[in-house]
Amino acid sequence: MTLTRVSVIMTAIFLSSLFIGCLGASDIDSDNIADKKDNCVDVFNPEQLDFDGDKIGDLCDSDDDNDDFPDDIDSHPLNSEEYNDLDNDGIGDNSDNDIDGDGVDNSQDHYPYDPNEKWDTDSDGIPNGVDSDDDGDGWDDSVDPFDLSPVTSLMDDGPFNSGTMDLVFTSSRGHDITIQVWYPTKAESGEKVIYNNVLPGFALDDSSPDCSETRPVTVYSHGFPSIRWGSAFLMEHLATHGYISIAPDHKFGTLLDANPNKLGEILLNMPVDMKESFDWLVNQNQANNEFNGCINPDDGYVAIGQSTGGYASMMVSGAEIYVSDLISGCEIGNPIHCNAIDYISENNLDSEKIIFSDNRVRATILLSPWNGSVLDSGISNVGVPTLVLTGLVDDTTVISEVTNTSMSLGDSLINFGIFNNSGHYAFAPIGCAARGCDGLLDISESTDLANQSSIIFLAQLFSWPESESYQFPNSEHISWKYD
Repeated sequence: MTLTRVSVIMTAIFLSSLFIGCLGASDIDSDNIADKKDNCVDVFNPEQLDFDGDKIGDLCDSDDDNDDFPDDIDSHPLNSEEYNDLDNDGIGDNSDNDIDGDGVDNSQDHYPYDPNEKWDTDSDGIPNGVDSDDDGDGWDDSVDPFDLSPVTSLMDDGPFNSGTMDLVFTSSRGHDITIQVWYPTKAESGEKVIYNNVLPGFALDDSSPDCSETRPVTVYSHGFPSIRWGSAFLMEHLATHGYISIAPDHKFGTLLDANPNKLGEILLNMPVDMKESFDWLVNQNQANNEFNGCINPDDGYVAIGQSTGGYASMMVSGAEIYVSDLISGCEIGNPIHCNAIDYISENNLDSEKIIFSDNRVRATILLSPWNGSVLDSGISNVGVPTLVLTGLVDDTTVISEVTNTSMSLGDSLINFGIFNNSGHYAFAPIGCAARGCDGLLDISESTDLANQSSIIFLAQLFSWPESESYQFPNSEHISWKYD
């Protein structure tokens, strides 16, 4: 082959390569994907991702999942089932159990798309947050003690189920205190309590408290010797009307550990037990547990006491013990006074008066109250409205003694009811079970009347709706000082 022929061939090859280059596949974005095959011609996208398969690459597709919601407003641009996330929790609204992130499941949230509104209790189309009558009972929330529960009759159990549990806390004095707590519960069924496996009750045992609205509180003090659930019938009834009640076991004063030789010491500790029990609830109200938010501590509590517990209730309500009276009593051989003097000395409680007044007490209910033999004129210092109920044939706290206590209350006494043919255990059924109440007013009648009297007293005292239309039970079995 001649040099000329070789040159011609080489020139042809060169020109051919130039021609082919000019006519080759275009690749504007230089991603090595020919424009004809590139699903996003103007954007470098060698991976050619196309989520919805519409032949428009994700990098230049304004609606990657083809759900008709542009990517710039789509919370889940690669999920055709989701396009919005109201609470920005990363879970699309279509699969989020709490769309507005207010802590209430959509199935229970009347306003699942409004984080500021959750409920419409009366289903009137007005959210509770702006409704002036949440429960639709005709009473403005400003005067209704339970905004979410319609007003019901005071003559029967209230609108709530009663729950209970027993707990233990450590006193500031160093010993453990067992308490019984009663409360409204949303539970519809469960095992009914048997207190200490002895006394059957009606409250649902270990059920959860209903704290959907704040609850008023009572603190109960039992007699000597008795036990925290001695008047459980009343606490269970109050729970159905929305109350939380707490009752401590008084050390050395229960049926399980009674020590008569320490009665003076017991008397000086009982009021402290009551105050610390309310302190416990206040602390629980602020803790991360099932009693969180149950109460308004500033509303205080109502003191309730049966027998010796009546003494303790009067003490936290303002009654005073004069130490000079204890000394005089001890000098003439009163063992209770002597034991109290010893305890005062051992605990450096030196003072002319012993005072356990708690300014958080709003009212007192006294059931066959005993003055502990240490209260006399000091009873007149009780400074809260008080209801007294007792039995005419009570042979423990006899009628003359209870009458004297009632009259000593002065203007604090709201009413004084005497249960005809009733004894000391009319308000502590465990006593009837242990010792019998034969021939006396049936315990079911006395407890029913005590329940009605107590809730009417409290409802009127705190101006519950319609309470002014009620009167204390008009029964052949009760005589009232003030009709």
